[in-house]
Amino acid sequence: MRAMRAARILTMDPGRPEIADGGILIREGRILAIGPWKTVAAEGEPHDLGKVTLAPALINAHAHLELSHLAGRIPAGLGFAAWADRLFEAMRVGRVTEDAIFQAVCRARDAGVCCVADVVGREFELVRRALDRSQVSGHVFREFSGRARGGDFCPEPLPGDWSPAVHALYSTDRALAQAIKRWCSSRALPFSLHLAEVPGENELFERGSGEFADFLRARRILPKGFAPPGVSVTAFARDLGLLDSRTLAVHCVGMTGDDVDIMAASGASACLCPRSNRHIGVGEAPAARLRMAGVPLCLGTDSLVSTPDLDLWVELRAARSLLSPDTPLADLLAMVTRNPARVLGLDADFGSLAEGRCAAWSVLPEDFARLG
Repeated sequence: MRAMRAARILTMDPGRPEIADGGILIREGRILAIGPWKTVAAEGEPHDLGKVTLAPALINAHAHLELSHLAGRIPAGLGFAAWADRLFEAMRVGRVTEDAIFQAVCRARDAGVCCVADVVGREFELVRRALDRSQVSGHVFREFSGRARGGDFCPEPLPGDWSPAVHALYSTDRALAQAIKRWCSSRALPFSLHLAEVPGENELFERGSGEFADFLRARRILPKGFAPPGVSVTAFARDLGLLDSRTLAVHCVGMTGDDVDIMAASGASACLCPRSNRHIGVGEAPAARLRMAGVPLCLGTDSLVSTPDLDLWVELRAARSLLSPDTPLADLLAMVTRNPARVLGLDADFGSLAEGRCAAWSVLPEDFARLG
């Protein structure tokens, strides 16, 4: 057994949120005991980590690792339509390698990440192998779009922790989206979709018009037979039964006050990707309003096509600028620990430092350690 000592431990466990001069006793990769150093010091081989503040290891709630080979290929500020066209063009040129994904995951791991919720289109096997090689846990969302092909939704089994996901309601037929959500719900699995990410998305669903609608029709992205439901995309997701406590709605940039209320009533979590949104030029999510409404907030880096790195501490600094200046440190940390662990169904292993959990932690950068 090993006994790890730190000047301060922020456990994210409501029963014991902070431990000064703390210790973590580890056996076979699990936390056997956690508490003041004097209570665990004699139980294992001592290791002093110094004057640091520990928190649970971080969870990246939204990434696209299969785009790692395209890092830095698309400049900032193009707007969604031009950015997407450049992405489609780049994806036609060449495929990602397992090593490119592996290197991206390793850099995230070195920045304190223990788990990635990754959204995959065609490179599921490469992503899974790279995660396994790097010893980073991963819940992989296999993304679907288009229309149902008849019969019940019945995806082929895939290795590891995974579940199907909807790309977006502007690219996926409503029947297929509902079938995927039912499949996830019947197995108590998390469900993900990009929601209210793009300017003009609400106009598309409310009236069927606008520049974004024209973009989708010109590129044949809208499902055949699409008819605007006459409500915002968030209200449409609610009406389809897609929003509940196991739903991770990603981006949420275009949400209005009514949409925020819908999210809060549903119990769904919102995953913010502020640096990606700024890079592409789609705007900023109403993070403060979502938090005040009680919507659980998570954080993702999105892909290396729209962010320079997968460092969640840098992402958390960007998210903090969208929130109230007096947002408690515990609420900030919850976005990258406890909240994503819960919605992804990982809270038996990750999200807090407590007896029985995986012995996985991160070291707070000094600017965050000074907050509380």
